[in-house]
Amino acid sequence: MNKKQIIEIRTAGMDNGAHYMYHSNTLANVKKDSHISTKCTKFITPYEAAIGNEDAVLVISQKSLISDQIAEADRVRDEAYRSYRNTVKAMVSLPVANLAEAAKILAQHIKDYRIDPKMQLDKETGLLRNFTADLTGKFAEQVATLNLTSVVEELAEANERVNTLIVERDKENASRQVGLTKQTREKVDEAYRELIQVINAYVLIEGEADYAAFIDNQNAIIQRYKQQVLGQTSGSKTPGEEDEPTPEPETPEITAVYQKEGGDPENPNRIERGEQTGVNYKGFTLKGADGTLEHVIGLVNDQDYIEWIKAATITNVTETSCEFTMVPDLTEGQYKVRIETYDGGSPLVVEYPEPITLW
Repeated sequence: MNKKQIIEIRTAGMDNGAHYMYHSNTLANVKKDSHISTKCTKFITPYEAAIGNEDAVLVISQKSLISDQIAEADRVRDEAYRSYRNTVKAMVSLPVANLAEAAKILAQHIKDYRIDPKMQLDKETGLLRNFTADLTGKFAEQVATLNLTSVVEELAEANERVNTLIVERDKENASRQVGLTKQTREKVDEAYRELIQVINAYVLIEGEADYAAFIDNQNAIIQRYKQQVLGQTSGSKTPGEEDEPTPEPETPEITAVYQKEGGDPENPNRIERGEQTGVNYKGFTLKGADGTLEHVIGLVNDQDYIEWIKAATITNVTETSCEFTMVPDLTEGQYKVRIETYDGGSPLVVEYPEPITLW
């Protein structure tokens, strides 16, 4: 007669949240069973420690709280810029000659910079820094004539506030080890396998009596995770029968970047600025740290500066592909395409292996 055994489950296929909950609940059930907790202390201790490490990693992998502060600072900055722009525009038609002339000069300055509050965050910040430097320098006289000095100072301060927060968030992100969650999960899985092997071995040696209740409960949990989390069907198998191995999860990678229309089939990595661009990938889905598509797709130049694709231009997103509008005013040259996704809650950085050429 075959004795009860805890069946196998490939926990590598679970997302981070489900993986943590499966092991956390398993640990709780093991510790509640007085017989197993006494017999297997040597294996429970490292399992518990590994789960604790996974919990800590999940916490540091979540959305940066600085993102909310950046969004608020950006809102304040954009309001200040719009206030300045609208005031200058209104003064162009004033009947007072010196005021109208000063307004015309500043209005042309606004047109020259073409700042759009909806543009990519870092780009807007850089342009506004130069913009306000002009207003406090060579155009200070015109600003003073229109009594806008305090408005310009407020705009400059708001812009520096955004820049400071961006730097803080970059430092915070740099402190994260991108592969840390994966490494920690592997240690949890290894400790789990050793514990289960020992429990199954005790059953073979001592019999089922002291282990049957735990095994039945654990196998029921495993079957539920296989069906509801891993998407497997139970078929006609009973808990004691051997399961087909679960396929290994796909290695995250970007498989293609190309111009959607009018591209060169012989040189697909040559992409015209402003054109619709397709990206194919596998092993992950697109998801930003704050749940949006901001700071998800980036173009990295040879100085390692990242030009982030605006979320509003990213469309037709599926599990394996998306499209975006290539930045129209980016400098010609070669760039690496980088995707930083928070699929499963932890940061994952994937780069296309070949550089693209913008023209």
